[in-house]
Amino acid sequence: MDTLNKKYIWTFFLVLLLVMVAAYLFNVYLTKPVPKYYSSDADAAIKCITVKDTEGNIIFQTGEPVHVEDEYINEKNQHYIVTKVSGAEGVAEIKTQVPPSDRADALNTTSPGLILPNYRIPAAAPLQSIHVVIYHTHTDESYIPTSGTASKPGNGDILKIGKIMQTSLHNDGISASHSDNTHDPHDINAYNRSRRTAAQLIKEQPDAVFDLHRDSAPVQAYKTSINGVDSARIMIVIGRSNPNMQTNLAFAKKIKASADELYPGLMRGIFMGKGDYNQDLYPTSLLFECGTDQLSEDDVIIAVHSLTDAIISVLQEK
Repeated sequence: MDTLNKKYIWTFFLVLLLVMVAAYLFNVYLTKPVPKYYSSDADAAIKCITVKDTEGNIIFQTGEPVHVEDEYINEKNQHYIVTKVSGAEGVAEIKTQVPPSDRADALNTTSPGLILPNYRIPAAAPLQSIHVVIYHTHTDESYIPTSGTASKPGNGDILKIGKIMQTSLHNDGISASHSDNTHDPHDINAYNRSRRTAAQLIKEQPDAVFDLHRDSAPVQAYKTSINGVDSARIMIVIGRSNPNMQTNLAFAKKIKASADELYPGLMRGIFMGKGDYNQDLYPTSLLFECGTDQLSEDDVIIAVHSLTDAIISVLQEK
């Protein structure tokens, strides 16, 4: 009898084991995961996408993945929507065009005129209560003319750029935290890893959350000169697949308007891409593309100092 019972017990556990193995194999091979972010192997193989209008004029170029229904507001505040993407090329059509006279209204301040790069803006109100947090999803991103490579895993040049922004804010009396947490490798899951960093920083209840990157577009897309000083340009990226999109966009427009008044030519525009870029976590969360991998770190440093001035002018009006 004992032998028979043992036989039944072993048979039961064997069947249970087979069921568990079958369930595991079904889950691995037949269940398709739903991706949160919208990158792909095809996207990764394309270094840069060029988007043109219907007449063949270049609207913008970026290393960001571009999809149909993505949107772009250029430096002149012309608003485009992407209607076609094929490989490394896309087509966009005009959606709306904002008259230049509306820029001051977007900023809700009086234009102070043109200011030289790195000029510190006198505070119109106490800034000690303002707090900003900075981090980097792609911590490997670097500048080829400076480092000889576009990627330095765990120690990219972009970390220095974030530190410079933090110091620039501190110099103007604004509290700022800068995270150098690494989120390598530079793959589809980088935003999942950086989400933990962003969530931790948000506990500080900041006035703004900035994720600093560098693009991989051609030099001409990001190279400029402001009052005779060589500088990189900045592009703001907004995730259009998040519930905070309109609030994020309104904040981005204010910063662009501020920069347009202080440093004309600094801002390339605002790209609204498929995905959320972790901006669903906070209504004043933005991603900045600080130059491109073909520019030197020095050019980007000039741009970030100028960008910081624009950010300060917006935050002190909150």
